[in-house]
Amino acid sequence: MKYLKIYLYLPFLLSSLFLSCEDKNASYIQVPSSIVITPVNSILKPNESIQLYSLVIDKNNSKIDEPEVVWSSTNELVASVNQKGLVTTKSKGSVTIIATVGTIQGMAEIVVSTTRRRVLSEMFTSST
Repeated sequence: MKYLKIYLYLPFLLSSLFLSCEDKNASYIQVPSSIVITPVNSILKPNESIQLYSLVIDKNNSKIDEPEVVWSSTNELVASVNQKGLVTTKSKGSVTIIATVGTIQGMAEIVVSTTRRRVLSEMFTSST
């Protein structure tokens, strides 16, 4: 009779033991859902550089640490970008810089101009 009680309680004890265990080192695969590039829009002169940054968000709205971002330029004659997100302008025009992680993309627009930048600076410093 004594052993019968032990055998009846044993499954409950074992199940509670297994259910209470938690693997704190368990990791889940973060699937990217969006990429935010900063700055989004920039106006630069030829032969200038600007550092772009990417923020990759997963489906749970959590930041993905150290994602493998592939950077590219839609027009290498206007501006190029290295794999760390550093954009170097070359000649006048506009270009889209694209950051890709898997199938997800984020974009930033770069305008390379000498006159447009001057007009913008005059707008902000004009006293009239």
